[in-house]
Amino acid sequence: MAETIRVLCVDDEKNILNVIRRQLDDDHFELYQALTVEEALKILHTSQPIQVVLTDYRMPGSNGIDFLQTIALKWPRTAGIIISGCADTQTVEQALSLNPLIRFIAKPWSMEELRQAVVDAATAALMHSEKGTP
Repeated sequence: MAETIRVLCVDDEKNILNVIRRQLDDDHFELYQALTVEEALKILHTSQPIQVVLTDYRMPGSNGIDFLQTIALKWPRTAGIIISGCADTQTVEQALSLNPLIRFIAKPWSMEELRQAVVDAATAALMHSEKGTP
């Protein structure tokens, strides 16, 4: 994928957002960060197109799966990645089966794993978009 990938990172822990920023800090990625789902939704409304949303599973007042399902309704060509160290495996597997644009990364992850997951998610979103799928 030659173009810049726009990635929205959502986590209620600032240090996790800082780690992700360091790991994705190059010309291939344009990063947006949000500490809450509400802040993330504002960014999505004003910074289109975002190809990938990378979100924590557990956040105050929400979880990553519900958040990504909301995104799938409003921005169906945006792929999602859930990151978590405490997600219920069955719940995550169910989300993955419902939406082909959702991926999962377990904490802790390697930089290579994160970068590859973002590239793969952006590629899936692009392919989904080219098929004309809403």
